[in-house]
Amino acid sequence: MTAAGSALLPLNQALPWQHEQWQQLCRLLNSDRLPHAIMLSGAEDTGKRHFAERFIQRLFCVSPVDDVACGECKQCRLYLSGGHPDFKRIEPESAGKAISINAIRGLSEFAVITAHQQSWKIALVAPVEAMTLNAANAFLKTLEEPREKTLLLLVHDQLAPVLPTIRSRCRVLSQGLPPPAMARNWLAGRLADQPGDKNVAVDELLARAGGRPLRALGFAEANTLDEIARFEQVLKQVQKGEAAPVSSAAAFEGQPLNQLLEWLLSYYSRQLIHSAQSGKTAEPRQFVFYDLLLSTRKKLESKTNLNPQLVLEELFLSLSQLA
Repeated sequence: MTAAGSALLPLNQALPWQHEQWQQLCRLLNSDRLPHAIMLSGAEDTGKRHFAERFIQRLFCVSPVDDVACGECKQCRLYLSGGHPDFKRIEPESAGKAISINAIRGLSEFAVITAHQQSWKIALVAPVEAMTLNAANAFLKTLEEPREKTLLLLVHDQLAPVLPTIRSRCRVLSQGLPPPAMARNWLAGRLADQPGDKNVAVDELLARAGGRPLRALGFAEANTLDEIARFEQVLKQVQKGEAAPVSSAAAFEGQPLNQLLEWLLSYYSRQLIHSAQSGKTAEPRQFVFYDLLLSTRKKLESKTNLNPQLVLEELFLSLSQLA
């Protein structure tokens, strides 16, 4: 596992769709105009955290080559080992949990301590939308009192809410989905050593991942496509009235609701797109169901306490009414 906390990508690998923003930050750094707080905002699973971790290593590195960390100096080795004393990572203790006010208090204490290595002090907050309201308000105080050579780097998933007062105090870099051809070429290169029909695999993976290349790569490395195909087969049966919604939902009890919801969103989005491309006019109830999917995702992102099985049953029941 890399310092990025991802088993998928080592930090010495750049993502081609991030090249311009990388150059932008490096120009600011080299001209001593780097802001004290940067928010990387954009679609999930497009490499925002990977970008953040690469830039953090670049800041610590004492021997960068062409604005890329060398990976060999003492500062790089400290960071890659996860033990750099001037770096602090703020994230939920486990998936789906919130960032607590105690974690932000720890960040505030970290920010005022003198750097151990006489270089940058850097904190990574990811994802920033996971902060509780109290934590977010406490974080504002740290944002409002910038210290020299201290960087707060925030990762934000675009569809999730974040306090406007936090956003307004950051330099926001928006990272959208990469161009389809670029995503396809990159993913094909990553899968080059795997068996099977590469063209079919790449296209199907990206379609299932909604154009998000890192999510597609995760699907490939976890052999998730078969699992998604089985889930979509059940969705088709429910939608056609060939399977009972509640018992069908029960078959997926215990699986992460956020994962199933993303698969359902991908499945239904492709249906709407296909209908539009075929010249068919979507019915109002189809958009009502799509709005239900989006509102459910917002509830999950806002850490609303939901019963996963009841939510899935409601979604399957609503889907069955589209038959």
